[in-house]
Amino acid sequence: MSVEQLPLPEGSSGWPLVGEALAFGANPFGFIGDRVARHGAVTRSRLLDKDLAILAGPDAAAAFIDEANVMRAGGLPPHAAALFGAGVVNQIDAEAHRRRKLHLMRALDAHALTHYLPEIRSRIRARLARWVAAREIGLQDECIRLTLELTLANFASIAPDSDAELDRWARGYQDFGKALFGLPLPLPGTPLARARAFTQDALATFGRIADARRTTPNGDAASRLAASEVDGERLTSADIARELQHLQFAAAGMWGWFGHGAKALADDAALAGRLRAVAAALPDDPSPRDLLQAGELVDFVREVKRLALVIPMTAVGIAKRDFAVAGRRVPQGWLVLWATLASHGTPGIAPYTAPERFDPGRYARGEGAAAHHFAPQGPGEALTGHRCGGVEYSTLVLLQFFTELLRAPVLSLPAQDLTQDMSGIPARWRGGLRVRFD
Repeated sequence: MSVEQLPLPEGSSGWPLVGEALAFGANPFGFIGDRVARHGAVTRSRLLDKDLAILAGPDAAAAFIDEANVMRAGGLPPHAAALFGAGVVNQIDAEAHRRRKLHLMRALDAHALTHYLPEIRSRIRARLARWVAAREIGLQDECIRLTLELTLANFASIAPDSDAELDRWARGYQDFGKALFGLPLPLPGTPLARARAFTQDALATFGRIADARRTTPNGDAASRLAASEVDGERLTSADIARELQHLQFAAAGMWGWFGHGAKALADDAALAGRLRAVAAALPDDPSPRDLLQAGELVDFVREVKRLALVIPMTAVGIAKRDFAVAGRRVPQGWLVLWATLASHGTPGIAPYTAPERFDPGRYARGEGAAAHHFAPQGPGEALTGHRCGGVEYSTLVLLQFFTELLRAPVLSLPAQDLTQDMSGIPARWRGGLRVRFD
């Protein structure tokens, strides 16, 4: 049977005019997860006036990253594309994408990570010392601040002088995320209106920094982007500003991994005990190599990334041609996304034993090794494809964070509401994820 003769995916189209956009935006984790659980590797929906194919699992990932099937240009709705800005790496394809990704990886390669690590370590230690001194804290808000403290310093040498200023950046990226999934109505007071104002200010800041780094580089991401040349091409300051904003937004969700991992340690004393021994055996100031060879701790970070409610989906693309997934036809012109979280945690789709269970030992048993089986930041290759370029950066930050957390006094969870509000990205603990250091 030819692709053109295959049936369309099962699913629904929702309401006239809006389709299922309201339900999707209200809870992207639940919406995508429910569709994947019901319909499997491919399901149909509709967002506003666009048909959407939701793909899940490793075989569907291979179809998704095939550039003959899917292109990224035009995939985002106009209001979302405008927030990122024209020409940003998540909205381009083919040769233009290859060149831009090579530029970006200059800010995220091994040399850059080695440069960033001492500051990552010192800032984590300073904030953790304050947490331990306070004995009990709301870890969620603190991890949001820590994430921004690290990324603003590493990417642009910005050092906000107060938690209030970090909170302002956090609100901006929270609005940015809500605007991406919301309706395109920039009414006063809406997330889209606030996100537009925040983005304008952030781009102005990053543009001034890019200008300055051309004459006074200091090793941050802005400096590396300003110095980068690929096939004779140099980035403009406006290009750098937009890519820094994209990097910041993408990295701003690391706090969700911090929190998920901290909760996992508090929930499992035996696991925490084994990992405390791993952390104790590392050098006082471990190198990237030391951290990446820390066996069980690396597997712990992998499992945190696999299951935390941080990334529900990859960036949206458009089908360039009719193509087949699991015996169903995805028509040319449809929107297409790959269900990141559901591909790792849904029984029958995720290529894992008891995928819903938190089990770092699964990697030592060989799970997650095959192509697209472990892709919590998108399938494919970072350098040549659309996989997140920050995989190694985020892994290094998480390894250093959990090393320091495991060297601190034992963590426990006071009685609280530990359910999560899944309307935002990442999902938020309704009780704030309060923790106590004993």
